[in-house]
This record gives sequence, C-alpha cells and structure tokens, in this order.
Amino acid sequence: MAKRSGTNKLHFEQINLALTYIHDNLTASITAKELAVISGYSIFHFHRIFKELMGENVNEYIKNTRLERASNLLLYNQHKTIQNIAIDSGFTTATGFSSAFKNKFGITPKEWRNNGYDKNKYKFLESIKIDKKIDIGTPTIVSEDKIPMVYMRVYSYENNMIDVWNHIYEWCNIQEVLNKPHRYIGLFLNHPSFTFQNKMRYLACIQTDVALFRNGKVGKCVISEGKFAKFNFFCKHQELYKLMHLAYVDWLSNSNYEVRNFPAYVEYKNLRSLLNEEVLEVDFYMPIQLKI
Repeated sequence: MAKRSGTNKLHFEQINLALTYIHDNLTASITAKELAVISGYSIFHFHRIFKELMGENVNEYIKNTRLERASNLLLYNQHKTIQNIAIDSGFTTATGFSSAFKNKFGITPKEWRNNGYDKNKYKFLESIKIDKKIDIGTPTIVSEDKIPMVYMRVYSYENNMIDVWNHIYEWCNIQEVLNKPHRYIGLFLNHPSFTFQNKMRYLACIQTDVALFRNGKVGKCVISEGKFAKFNFFCKHQELYKLMHLAYVDWLSNSNYEVRNFPAYVEYKNLRSLLNEEVLEVDFYMPIQLKI
C-alpha cells in the first residue's frame, strides 16, 4: 500500500508538469508526445496515467480548456470576430472551432455570443442569482510582476476547496514558507466560464520566493506579468463568482479594455476567514489589455 501511495505521489508530480505546460501554451500546437517527454513518461504510460488522474484523456482536456476560454472571450471581447477568438483560444480554423464548440455547449459560438447560453442547460445567470443592485466599485489599473507559487488543484470547487487549502497551508508551514513573505492566491483556470461549479478548474496557491521542489499534489507555477483591473470585494466565497462575473459585465464592457488570454485570480487577505467559511476580503485581479 505504501508503494502504491508513493507511486501516485510521483504521478501527480509528473502530470502537473504537463498541466502547467498546457495552460502556459494553450494557443500553441500541443501534442501528447511532447507532453509525455515533459512528464518523463513513454507515450503509452502518459496517456494511461493522465486519464487516470484527470478523468479525461489529454486531447479532451486541451480541447475543453480551449473551449472554456473561448466561451469567456465570446462574451467579454465583443468587438473581436469569432475567427479571431478561435485563433486566440488555440484553434486553427473557425470551422473546426464552431464544430467543437457546438459539440460541447449545444449551440454555435454566434448563438452563445447572443446570450444563447441562457436558453440551454448552461443557465448561468439564473444559477448564480445575480443581484443587479450590487455595487462592485471602480477598479485600480495595476501592472503586476511575475508571481512564483506553489499550488494544489481543486477538482470539486464546492466540495473540497477547504480541504485543499488546509493541506497546502500545512505543507507550506512544515516547509517554513509561512515564516517569510507570502500571499494566498486562488487562480481560476476557467473563470468566469459557464461551467457548473463542481466542474471548475481552480488552483489553491501560495506565493513564495522560497526554493522548493514539487511534492506529490503540490506543484509549482508562475503567474505571468501584465496589466490587471484590481477590484476589492468583501463577500462569502459562494458570492465571489457572481461578483467576478459582474466585474466583467458591468465594468469591462464599458471600458477601453478587453480580456487577456490569462486566468483571473484573487488574493485572500486572511486565509483563516476562508478556512472558517466567513466573510472574506479579497482583491480580484482581472487580466486586461487595451482593446486592439
């Protein structure tokens, strides 16, 4: 049993390398063969282990991640053509993109952009019950440097987020990370996409400059530098999703900015509030660039 546990720990370490590469290079051509090399597996073992850990094969994972990104860009970068969004999301042709999009969401990209998502199973606005009276405030436009982090993946946003945060907190405490400057960051890999909350891809991250080696489910990554719209929210975690969405809908659509192809993230000012499921103070960083 101990050997099996150690083997799974090593697999998580190696597959994390592939996942980081996928999300850092989503617009490039990515092959299973090069991911296998990055992870240190033969192509046969890579396919088997990836599906065992992620619940879908690597090509499905890449395609679904690209489609989730595209679903956001279609709504929040309204001035861009569908063909440009297809390319920005890693698809080589608009035809292939439209076909894959309809297979996943049940409607075409054009219908989605015209609020068609609200007429099928992805009734997003209804599901999060947005209160139009909420004032999200005015963001500060900031430029952030690269952020080195250790992280753990949350595979069920509603059910095991607190468990994962407890795990990485204790791990970093043992590694003496928490004795030095650090930040608590939640990285939304597909937010605010139109995915059921228990399917969302989220990383529980702790920023640190301490030289650490990845360990089992704990991986390492770097948030790229860039320009962000920084909002300050006080809310429960289940309310955070709707506030983030309102930031895109109410502020971004009336600004001179568009979404960059990069995940949004939040900084938790007090992790204990998150662990105790209390009201949070968070800074929400929306990745932006001037409209092109």
